[in-house]
Amino acid sequence: MKPYKFILIPSLVFCFKFSAFAQQVSCSELYEYVLDNYDHKKNASILQSSMLVKVSYYEIDDSGVVVAHIKQNDWDLTGKPYIFCGISRLRWNSFTNAGIFGSWGEAFHDYIMDYTCDCY
Repeated sequence: MKPYKFILIPSLVFCFKFSAFAQQVSCSELYEYVLDNYDHKKNASILQSSMLVKVSYYEIDDSGVVVAHIKQNDWDLTGKPYIFCGISRLRWNSFTNAGIFGSWGEAFHDYIMDYTCDCY
């Protein structure tokens, strides 16, 4: 059980630090923090979605953050970025698989939407 302590403790420390950080900053500051400090990034190839323009998964100290660019209207090509915290790799992989083989919007609602960050 000791090897799991080394994985679990840094993750918990990051979650507590990140949660406290998120309550004190705006979502735009949190977004900039993620872009400047991520360890690993994955992008989903969103094609023919009426809701999503781009979705990226960032890992910071083994914790996942998703930045989704959501369309504001049918002609929006860039979307407005929204940030979602606490996304596991498994949840990200489930989202991308469901999006590829079904609807990106439905996959987003099923796997990502409920994980909004606690920022203002």
